[in-house]
Amino acid sequence: MRNAQWLIAMASTIVMFYLVFGCCHQRHFTAVICCIGLTISYLMRFSLAIAMTEMAEPPMAKEDPNACPMPPYKETKSRNRTLFPWTEMQQGIILSSFFWGYVLTPIAGGLMSEAYGAKPVLSVGVACTSLATFLTPLFVHVWDWVGLIAMRVIIGLSQGVVYAALHTIVAHWIPSQERGTWGTVVFTGAQFGNTLCTLCTSQLLDAFAGWEIVFYLYGSLGLVWTIVFCMTTFSTPVDHPLLINSEKEVLCIYMARVRKRKLNRGTPWRKIISSRPVIVMVIAMIGHDWGMFALVNDIPKYLKSVLHFNVKQNGFYMALGYLLICIVGIASGVLTDAIERRQWISSTRNRKIMATLASIGPSFGLIGVSYSGCSTARAVTCLVVGMAFMGFYYPSLKVNPIDLAPNFAGTVAAVTHSIGGISGIVVPYVIGVLTPNCFMMEWRLVFWITFFVILSTNFVYIFYGSAVLQPWNDETEEEPLLREAACESIVSFNSQ
Repeated sequence: MRNAQWLIAMASTIVMFYLVFGCCHQRHFTAVICCIGLTISYLMRFSLAIAMTEMAEPPMAKEDPNACPMPPYKETKSRNRTLFPWTEMQQGIILSSFFWGYVLTPIAGGLMSEAYGAKPVLSVGVACTSLATFLTPLFVHVWDWVGLIAMRVIIGLSQGVVYAALHTIVAHWIPSQERGTWGTVVFTGAQFGNTLCTLCTSQLLDAFAGWEIVFYLYGSLGLVWTIVFCMTTFSTPVDHPLLINSEKEVLCIYMARVRKRKLNRGTPWRKIISSRPVIVMVIAMIGHDWGMFALVNDIPKYLKSVLHFNVKQNGFYMALGYLLICIVGIASGVLTDAIERRQWISSTRNRKIMATLASIGPSFGLIGVSYSGCSTARAVTCLVVGMAFMGFYYPSLKVNPIDLAPNFAGTVAAVTHSIGGISGIVVPYVIGVLTPNCFMMEWRLVFWITFFVILSTNFVYIFYGSAVLQPWNDETEEEPLLREAACESIVSFNSQ
């Protein structure tokens, strides 16, 4: 088991280092450094879900008529940890409190990224997240669960701007013909983060007597990344003083479209909010977030309470699922771009197929977990395979805002993530209410609800979703003039 865990950790690290050192262009380096930033953000964001299993006292033992037998072994290490008497409902409130702040700041983050550049917005968001993560143990020991909620709200407020800033960076740096691949590289940082989070957090909790080490380590990593990011990246290609000629040629035409944003008079809020593709994308994002938050926040509790996994087993199997999400996400991104270049099908149909695969896998996977009974092999297989299919979301829903409006990608993404984040408030609370005893049949009801939410929202996206550039993106000028203006701006800036 230990060797397998380290193999997964090494595989994730090797993939990320290969992406970094295999890139010679600034746009690719920017994508990778953003991927690493999102990875660390998710380490800080969801580490509590694993740490909670070691922070809170287990529920009072009640007889479950469908209970799985306890394993024939017990952890032999003695533990001297501070355990808090939090009920299942209190734990649900704690896990949902992150999203109380998270849903408030994405739109502000999108507007600030478009107005002042995504680099300062992303830097401040990650730095504040890191500081709040580092201070979390202090607040928990002083103010108990109220202190933890306060820190989670601050972390949510800080991370609310992250996705909006990342969409703005992708819109400025990644041309449309590379968007499926490199946009996916950026956004699969979330699953790299979940992979390392579940592996490293479980290892840290097993190796150290105190759960506090998790928050100290991840908070420090976030501060280090912020310094590196500020020293090596730029908000737009025009800001970069040393672009090589080959990259100038690639970005020249694409920069013309993004440069048009400066000529617009404000954000067309009425058109964005009333746009059918945006509304449909919001609905689909609610389903995606519902499934993702159920997996990240609550599956570890299911594995521990129903299947009686210890913290190391819990971390290993969840990490395996997240690693497969990363692999499937990048592979499907490359496939999406290949289909786009060859024009085998329309961009809209391309996005819908990927989104449908991403919905079918996890929804049926969760049902399979529930009906696997006490067979850990079947349950883990259904869980891991179902999670792997979520990788198809990245070249579909995650890049869809840039398809619709590259000039307003940050704002559109902010709207979808802000409303979609409501699932993060609802899901942990609903699960806490429905699983007061952590019985198997209680969890089965939760999985069926998740099943219907994911598939019903995907049906809406299938019928009404779109990847067509929207008229309110305001692409009205002649392309040759825009191309010439953009090329001149890049060449003149870099010749200074």
